[in-house]
Amino acid sequence: MILVTLVLGAIAFFVCFVYIKPVIWRTVGTLLALVFLIPSLLMINLNDHDHFGMKKVTTTTTKVIYSADPTGKMNMMLYQNIGTKGTENTQIYATKKGQKKPGHTQVNENTFNHVKSTTASTATLTTKETRWVYKNNATKLWFNVANNNHELIKRTNTFHLPNDWVHLSTTQAKQLKAQMAKQQTPAAQAQVKQQAAAFVKQQMQAAIAKDPSLANNQAKQQQLSKQYAAQFQSQLIKKAVANLK
Repeated sequence: MILVTLVLGAIAFFVCFVYIKPVIWRTVGTLLALVFLIPSLLMINLNDHDHFGMKKVTTTTTKVIYSADPTGKMNMMLYQNIGTKGTENTQIYATKKGQKKPGHTQVNENTFNHVKSTTASTATLTTKETRWVYKNNATKLWFNVANNNHELIKRTNTFHLPNDWVHLSTTQAKQLKAQMAKQQTPAAQAQVKQQAAAFVKQQMQAAIAKDPSLANNQAKQQQLSKQYAAQFQSQLIKKAVANLK
């Protein structure tokens, strides 16, 4: 709407200044045209520069995220540095289980990523966004000529990763994949299986010593066995990750 008054003011100014011959009427018409033209220019500039007629609105959302490993064998989130300085990056993760092609965070000057550890069993992403929105329908009608409603001011992505997750660069992920592939020989697998069984047995004995009632609770023992096996696998992966460059 503000563009309409601007265009009408400009046309009226041109017509009055060029085509009206009587000086008095030309002066009056030109001044009236300027009444539309100048305020329109000022309002457009204020809206563009100072977001006149708008307000800041902040929203926070949290969602569960999943491993970037499509096989589901490893809980991991990747990151890739952007540019040569390495000060900006994009985080790579899945939004649902078994997602073959994971998604990633936005890459722009208004988006910031943070990664934190959590004792929770699920990984989550909390996104906090602050945007410019029009105060009401009237200001939106007048100024939303550039489709600048909901313009992003700042976005902060905070990832909360459980202790059994690993956070690797895309380069490190390739190195880890190659390293793990070398351990797929029958001899290496047999050794890992033996180590895993010993770890689970040791942990189970410690748990029964602490709570003797577990000795007769087969269901609980099976649950703990799976838990200890997962712990062993996590430790194995973390040891491999520690050797990466």
